[in-house]
Amino acid sequence: MSEKISTDHVNDTMNKEVSQKITIPTKNEAESKLRIEDRKAYIEADAYIADPYALLGQVLQVRKSNGKCPTALNDPSARFEFTPYPVKRKINENSKLKKPEIRSSIIVDQSLASSIAFLNYLNAELTSKSLFSITLFDQSTGLVDIHDQEWTENVKQWKIDNNDLMTDSEICYLFVITGFVQKNLLKKKYIKFEAGAKGGAFGINANGELATSTEEYSLDIWFGLESAILKRPDPNYDFSKTIVIAPNKEDLKIFTSATGSMAV
Repeated sequence: MSEKISTDHVNDTMNKEVSQKITIPTKNEAESKLRIEDRKAYIEADAYIADPYALLGQVLQVRKSNGKCPTALNDPSARFEFTPYPVKRKINENSKLKKPEIRSSIIVDQSLASSIAFLNYLNAELTSKSLFSITLFDQSTGLVDIHDQEWTENVKQWKIDNNDLMTDSEICYLFVITGFVQKNLLKKKYIKFEAGAKGGAFGINANGELATSTEEYSLDIWFGLESAILKRPDPNYDFSKTIVIAPNKEDLKIFTSATGSMAV
Protein backbone atom coordinates (compact mmCIF):
# COMPACT_ATOMS: atom_id res chain seq x y z
CA MET A 1 0.00 0.00 0.00
CA SER A 2 2.79 2.39 0.90
CA GLU A 3 4.40 1.80 -2.51
CA LYS A 4 1.19 2.77 -4.30
CA ILE A 5 0.84 5.90 -2.17
CA SER A 6 4.46 6.79 -2.86
CA THR A 7 4.00 6.37 -6.61
CA ASP A 8 0.81 8.42 -6.55
CA HIS A 9 2.56 11.06 -4.48
CA VAL A 10 5.35 11.38 -7.04
CA ASN A 11 2.86 11.72 -9.90
CA ASP A 12 0.83 14.25 -7.93
CA THR A 13 3.96 16.26 -7.31
CA MET A 14 4.85 16.07 -11.01
CA ASN A 15 1.49 17.58 -11.91
CA LYS A 16 1.80 20.37 -9.34
CA GLU A 17 5.46 21.26 -9.72
CA VAL A 18 6.44 20.30 -13.28
CA SER A 19 4.90 22.73 -15.71
CA GLN A 20 5.87 20.92 -18.91
CA LYS A 21 3.38 18.09 -19.26
CA ILE A 22 3.55 16.10 -22.49
CA THR A 23 0.20 14.92 -23.81
CA ILE A 24 -0.05 11.72 -25.82
CA PRO A 25 -1.79 12.74 -29.07
CA THR A 26 -4.98 11.28 -30.47
CA LYS A 27 -4.86 9.11 -33.60
CA ASN A 28 -5.84 12.01 -35.87
CA GLU A 29 -3.37 14.39 -34.21
CA ALA A 30 -0.54 11.89 -34.55
CA GLU A 31 -1.26 11.15 -38.22
CA SER A 32 -1.36 14.87 -38.95
CA LYS A 33 1.87 15.63 -37.09
CA LEU A 34 3.76 12.70 -38.61
CA ARG A 35 2.34 13.29 -42.12
CA ILE A 36 1.16 9.71 -42.45
CA GLU A 37 -0.74 9.64 -45.74
CA ASP A 38 -3.45 7.04 -46.28
CA ARG A 39 -2.54 6.60 -49.97
CA LYS A 40 0.91 5.21 -49.15
CA ALA A 41 2.11 1.77 -48.09
CA TYR A 42 4.86 2.02 -45.44
CA ILE A 43 7.25 -0.89 -45.72
CA GLU A 44 10.74 -1.95 -44.76
CA ALA A 45 13.01 -2.25 -47.80
CA ASP A 46 16.55 -2.49 -46.47
CA ALA A 47 18.02 -3.15 -49.92
CA TYR A 48 17.10 0.41 -50.96
CA ILE A 49 18.49 2.36 -48.01
CA ALA A 50 21.71 3.20 -49.89
CA ASP A 51 19.78 4.33 -52.99
CA PRO A 52 16.09 4.94 -52.28
CA TYR A 53 15.55 6.43 -55.75
CA ALA A 54 16.00 2.90 -57.10
CA LEU A 55 12.50 2.21 -55.73
CA LEU A 56 10.99 4.39 -58.46
CA GLY A 57 9.81 2.29 -61.37
CA GLN A 58 9.97 -0.96 -59.40
CA VAL A 59 7.02 -3.26 -60.03
CA LEU A 60 5.38 -5.00 -57.10
CA GLN A 61 3.59 -8.23 -57.94
CA VAL A 62 0.87 -9.68 -55.74
CA ARG A 63 0.20 -13.37 -56.28
CA LYS A 64 -2.70 -15.61 -55.36
CA SER A 65 -2.51 -17.66 -52.19
CA ASN A 66 -4.44 -20.95 -52.11
CA GLY A 67 -6.03 -19.96 -55.41
CA LYS A 68 -7.36 -16.62 -54.16
CA CYS A 69 -6.18 -13.02 -54.31
CA PRO A 70 -5.33 -11.70 -50.83
CA THR A 71 -7.52 -9.13 -49.16
CA ALA A 72 -4.59 -7.68 -47.17
CA LEU A 73 -0.87 -7.75 -47.87
CA ASN A 74 0.17 -7.72 -44.20
CA ASP A 75 -1.47 -11.13 -43.83
CA PRO A 76 1.23 -13.80 -43.30
CA SER A 77 -0.19 -15.86 -46.19
CA ALA A 78 -0.03 -12.98 -48.69
CA ARG A 79 2.56 -13.36 -51.44
CA PHE A 80 4.09 -10.20 -52.88
CA GLU A 81 7.53 -9.08 -54.00
CA PHE A 82 9.30 -6.80 -56.44
CA THR A 83 9.73 -8.26 -59.91
CA PRO A 84 13.32 -8.49 -61.27
CA TYR A 85 12.73 -5.86 -63.95
CA PRO A 86 11.70 -2.25 -63.15
CA VAL A 87 10.14 0.18 -65.61
CA LYS A 88 12.70 2.64 -66.98
CA ARG A 89 11.96 6.14 -65.74
CA LYS A 90 13.29 9.60 -65.13
CA ILE A 91 13.08 11.24 -61.72
CA ASN A 92 11.27 14.51 -61.24
CA GLU A 93 14.19 16.52 -59.87
CA ASN A 94 11.84 18.99 -58.18
CA SER A 95 10.46 16.17 -56.03
CA LYS A 96 13.76 15.61 -54.22
CA LEU A 97 14.27 16.99 -50.71
CA LYS A 98 17.18 19.39 -50.47
CA LYS A 99 17.74 18.34 -46.85
CA PRO A 100 15.97 16.10 -44.31
CA GLU A 101 12.88 17.59 -42.70
CA ILE A 102 11.74 16.94 -39.12
CA ARG A 103 8.03 16.15 -39.16
CA SER A 104 7.29 15.94 -35.45
CA SER A 105 8.24 14.54 -32.06
CA ILE A 106 5.49 12.78 -30.13
CA ILE A 107 4.97 10.34 -27.27
CA VAL A 108 3.52 6.97 -28.26
CA ASP A 109 1.88 4.51 -25.87
CA GLN A 110 0.43 1.06 -26.53
CA SER A 111 -3.02 2.41 -27.32
CA LEU A 112 -1.79 4.93 -29.90
CA ALA A 113 0.53 2.40 -31.56
CA SER A 114 -2.42 0.00 -31.90
CA SER A 115 -4.58 2.60 -33.63
CA ILE A 116 -2.15 3.63 -36.41
CA ALA A 117 -0.98 1.01 -38.92
CA PHE A 118 2.34 2.79 -39.43
CA LEU A 119 3.11 2.45 -35.71
CA ASN A 120 1.67 -1.05 -35.14
CA TYR A 121 5.11 -2.64 -35.17
CA LEU A 122 6.00 -0.77 -31.95
CA ASN A 123 3.48 -2.90 -30.05
CA ALA A 124 5.97 -5.74 -29.92
CA GLU A 125 8.17 -3.53 -27.71
CA LEU A 126 5.48 -1.73 -25.70
CA THR A 127 3.55 -2.66 -22.57
CA SER A 128 0.98 -0.78 -20.52
CA LYS A 129 3.92 0.51 -18.44
CA SER A 130 6.17 1.77 -21.24
CA LEU A 131 6.24 4.62 -23.75
CA PHE A 132 8.30 5.71 -26.73
CA SER A 133 9.40 9.22 -27.48
CA ILE A 134 9.71 9.29 -31.26
CA THR A 135 11.07 11.86 -33.70
CA LEU A 136 10.18 11.36 -37.34
CA PHE A 137 12.25 12.72 -40.23
CA ASP A 138 11.46 12.77 -43.92
CA GLN A 139 14.94 11.78 -45.09
CA SER A 140 14.36 11.77 -48.85
CA THR A 141 11.51 11.90 -51.36
CA GLY A 142 11.12 11.21 -55.06
CA LEU A 143 8.57 11.03 -57.86
CA VAL A 144 8.67 9.53 -61.32
CA ASP A 145 8.51 12.23 -63.99
CA ILE A 146 5.26 10.97 -65.51
CA HIS A 147 5.22 13.93 -67.93
CA ASP A 148 8.47 12.84 -69.53
CA GLN A 149 7.69 11.74 -73.09
CA GLU A 150 9.61 8.49 -72.64
CA TRP A 151 7.55 7.31 -69.66
CA THR A 152 4.61 6.16 -71.81
CA GLU A 153 6.88 4.30 -74.21
CA ASN A 154 8.81 2.71 -71.35
CA VAL A 155 5.63 1.37 -69.76
CA LYS A 156 4.43 0.00 -73.10
CA GLN A 157 7.77 -1.71 -73.64
CA TRP A 158 7.76 -3.16 -70.12
CA LYS A 159 4.36 -4.76 -70.78
CA ILE A 160 5.63 -6.28 -74.01
CA ASP A 161 8.84 -7.56 -72.41
CA ASN A 162 6.95 -8.95 -69.41
CA ASN A 163 3.87 -10.29 -71.15
CA ASP A 164 4.23 -13.47 -69.11
CA LEU A 165 3.50 -11.46 -65.95
CA MET A 166 0.63 -9.58 -67.58
CA THR A 167 -1.06 -12.85 -68.60
CA ASP A 168 -0.17 -14.96 -65.56
CA SER A 169 -3.49 -15.90 -63.95
CA GLU A 170 -1.73 -16.41 -60.61
CA ILE A 171 -0.77 -12.72 -60.44
CA CYS A 172 -3.52 -10.54 -59.01
CA TYR A 173 -1.86 -7.12 -59.08
CA LEU A 174 1.07 -5.39 -60.68
CA PHE A 175 1.77 -2.05 -58.99
CA VAL A 176 4.43 0.27 -60.40
CA ILE A 177 6.05 2.54 -57.80
CA THR A 178 5.69 6.17 -58.86
CA GLY A 179 6.68 7.95 -55.64
CA PHE A 180 8.32 7.40 -52.28
CA VAL A 181 9.19 9.08 -49.01
CA GLN A 182 11.91 7.70 -46.75
CA LYS A 183 10.91 8.16 -43.12
CA ASN A 184 13.56 7.76 -40.43
CA LEU A 185 12.08 7.15 -37.00
CA LEU A 186 14.31 7.76 -33.99
CA LYS A 187 12.85 6.38 -30.78
CA LYS A 188 13.76 6.37 -27.10
CA LYS A 189 12.04 4.18 -24.54
CA TYR A 190 10.58 5.32 -21.21
CA ILE A 191 9.18 3.25 -18.34
CA LYS A 192 6.36 4.55 -16.15
CA PHE A 193 7.63 5.31 -12.67
CA GLU A 194 6.92 2.87 -9.85
CA ALA A 195 8.19 3.44 -6.33
CA GLY A 196 11.03 1.11 -5.48
CA ALA A 197 11.81 0.30 -9.11
CA LYS A 198 15.04 1.34 -10.78
CA GLY A 199 14.89 3.94 -13.53
CA GLY A 200 16.89 6.50 -15.41
CA ALA A 201 17.93 9.85 -14.06
CA PHE A 202 15.77 11.74 -16.53
CA GLY A 203 12.06 11.53 -17.08
CA ILE A 204 9.01 13.08 -18.70
CA ASN A 205 5.58 14.00 -17.42
CA ALA A 206 3.38 12.09 -19.87
CA ASN A 207 -0.35 12.61 -19.34
CA GLY A 208 0.31 13.34 -15.66
CA GLU A 209 2.52 10.34 -14.94
CA LEU A 210 6.28 10.27 -14.49
CA ALA A 211 8.09 8.03 -16.96
CA THR A 212 11.81 7.53 -16.47
CA SER A 213 14.26 7.18 -19.33
CA THR A 214 16.12 4.08 -20.44
CA GLU A 215 19.23 3.84 -22.59
CA GLU A 216 17.27 2.20 -25.40
CA TYR A 217 17.68 4.33 -28.54
CA SER A 218 17.09 2.96 -32.00
CA LEU A 219 16.55 4.09 -35.59
CA ASP A 220 13.91 2.52 -37.83
CA ILE A 221 13.72 3.25 -41.57
CA TRP A 222 10.46 3.00 -43.50
CA PHE A 223 9.55 3.80 -47.08
CA GLY A 224 6.15 5.24 -47.92
CA LEU A 225 5.31 4.17 -51.46
CA GLU A 226 2.83 5.53 -54.00
CA SER A 227 1.78 3.45 -56.98
CA ALA A 228 -0.10 3.20 -60.23
CA ILE A 229 -1.76 0.08 -61.62
CA LEU A 230 -0.33 -2.01 -64.43
CA LYS A 231 -2.71 -4.92 -63.77
CA ARG A 232 -5.47 -5.85 -61.34
CA PRO A 233 -8.08 -8.63 -61.08
CA ASP A 234 -10.63 -7.57 -63.71
CA PRO A 235 -11.53 -10.07 -66.46
CA ASN A 236 -13.39 -7.38 -68.42
CA TYR A 237 -10.42 -5.02 -68.70
CA ASP A 238 -7.56 -5.38 -71.19
CA PHE A 239 -4.57 -3.94 -69.37
CA SER A 240 -2.28 -4.51 -72.35
CA LYS A 241 -4.06 -1.66 -74.12
CA THR A 242 -3.58 0.89 -71.35
CA ILE A 243 -0.53 2.65 -69.97
CA VAL A 244 -1.14 2.89 -66.24
CA ILE A 245 -4.31 3.66 -64.34
CA ALA A 246 -4.76 5.41 -61.03
CA PRO A 247 -5.62 3.08 -58.15
CA ASN A 248 -9.24 3.09 -57.08
CA LYS A 249 -10.46 2.74 -53.50
CA GLU A 250 -10.21 -1.06 -53.55
CA ASP A 251 -6.72 -0.98 -55.11
CA LEU A 252 -5.54 1.42 -52.41
CA LYS A 253 -7.01 -0.77 -49.69
CA ILE A 254 -4.90 -3.68 -50.93
CA PHE A 255 -1.74 -1.66 -51.60
CA THR A 256 -1.68 0.29 -48.33
CA SER A 257 -2.32 -2.89 -46.34
CA ALA A 258 1.35 -3.74 -47.01
CA THR A 259 2.18 -1.23 -44.25
CA GLY A 260 4.41 -2.86 -41.67
CA SER A 261 5.63 -5.50 -44.12
CA MET A 262 9.07 -6.13 -45.57
CA ALA A 263 9.54 -6.16 -49.34
CA VAL A 264 12.50 -7.64 -51.19
